[in-house]
Amino acid sequence: MRLRGVGRRYGLAGPWVLRGVDLDLPARALVRVEGANGTGKSTLLRLLAGIDAPSEGRITGRGPRTAYVPERFSAALPFTAAGYLAHLGRIHGLRPADAAARASHRLTRFGAAAHAGTPLAELSKGTSQKVAVAQALLAEPELLVLDEAWTGLDTEARGELDLAVAERVAAGATVVYVDHDPHRLAGAVDAAYRVEGQALVPAPLDAPDAAPRPPGPDRGDVRAGHPAPGPAARRSGGHGRSGRHGAAHGPGRALRRPAVRAAHGPPAVAHQPGDGGRCSGRPPGLPGRGAMTALIRYQADLLVRSQRWTAPVLLYAAFLAVGVRAGQPVLDSLGYTAAGLLPVTAWLVRVCAGQEPPAARTVVAAAAGGQPRAHLAALLTALGCAGLLGTAATAVVLVISDPAGTDHTVRVPLPAAGLAGLLATACCVLLGAGVGALCTRPLLHGRGWSMAATVLASLLALVTTGSPAKYAVTGLVTGSLTGTVHVPVLPLLGAAAVAAAALALACRLTAVRG
Repeated sequence: MRLRGVGRRYGLAGPWVLRGVDLDLPARALVRVEGANGTGKSTLLRLLAGIDAPSEGRITGRGPRTAYVPERFSAALPFTAAGYLAHLGRIHGLRPADAAARASHRLTRFGAAAHAGTPLAELSKGTSQKVAVAQALLAEPELLVLDEAWTGLDTEARGELDLAVAERVAAGATVVYVDHDPHRLAGAVDAAYRVEGQALVPAPLDAPDAAPRPPGPDRGDVRAGHPAPGPAARRSGGHGRSGRHGAAHGPGRALRRPAVRAAHGPPAVAHQPGDGGRCSGRPPGLPGRGAMTALIRYQADLLVRSQRWTAPVLLYAAFLAVGVRAGQPVLDSLGYTAAGLLPVTAWLVRVCAGQEPPAARTVVAAAAGGQPRAHLAALLTALGCAGLLGTAATAVVLVISDPAGTDHTVRVPLPAAGLAGLLATACCVLLGAGVGALCTRPLLHGRGWSMAATVLASLLALVTTGSPAKYAVTGLVTGSLTGTVHVPVLPLLGAAAVAAAALALACRLTAVRG
């Protein structure tokens, strides 16, 4: 993994947090990042994990399996610990059975098996942190990023995390960590860097230990902003060291670093006696393979369990109860039904985009391969929910309405009316999704401004001349006057183009603005 000229700032004119960072991170390396509070350590780790995009420069070579543990993970999510880990395992690319088995295995290793069925919101801070660490180890990540992950863990869990880090490095992974304890993993670190004045500079390492190097291929050189030293330089104690001997709680306790490689595929975690065979050595899947399906399933489950869908759905039901009556002309009712769905869709998008706490959002973003993909899943979940709602409403209207024009004399073909109604509904859903995507995080963070902008933009999308939604709804209403069905194909294409552009912009900005 390489960083070249990487800089990061928040906002177009905000001060630079990091700038001019050059860093090479090979496989099979343990890297410590130091620095005073507020210097940009967490910003650097978020860049490495793929959560944020650099404001300048390039990051290349990140592996497909990346995991991140934030400093504090008090996730108020409507899942049990085991249920949450099962979702994260599937996002990492694991099959459902493997995800559940690995979740149980990791909770057991960290002494949290008794809390597998406990809702996350009821867990203590320490147990929540164990869940955060467990999710990061589910899929045997190639890049493991730990932002003070030991904070809040008890002594046994800290030792277990130290051992897990040793296992990942021995299996060929790169582990980058920040911790307030300067002795954390002392003697086991390959390279150390310090964030100072927007730059990343080499930091001194503890004296090399005399312990033999664990078997396995050469882990290569870790360097920041300078050429790779040769073997002699590494032997003399440069910033990248080939020997290692780690500590579980400080420099005095050695860590075992088993080097285990599966017979086929990528390196696998070495399992200690007593694991009970719970964790298969089969290589895990990759996030790109079915990850979007897993993300949408996670977001949909989160939406249903949180019950945040109830307010927009009840509002839409009340809207229909006021304006739709049995025996009314079908095209008029279909136009009314479609129009009301636009602001409801925008509301659902706002709900889905903001239903995760920040810490949980970063964890999912790292597992999914970046915030854009995770944000897109939230937007598509809202889009699908609104689509189902609109389809159900259209079906009800077709059943109870009179298949005739406004004067009830000209008959209207019901199949054609149903098709026109569904396409008009799709127009409004797509435009509503675009409005919601542009009126919430990451473009508008303030709740008040976001809500006001959503209401205003939804109204304008319905009444502005040239709007696909207005064209589709007006076509239904005017067609009812003559008994003619206008199928809004062109408005649907226009709405799809607008929605695609809005969603793409919103997803791109999530990596830039968070």
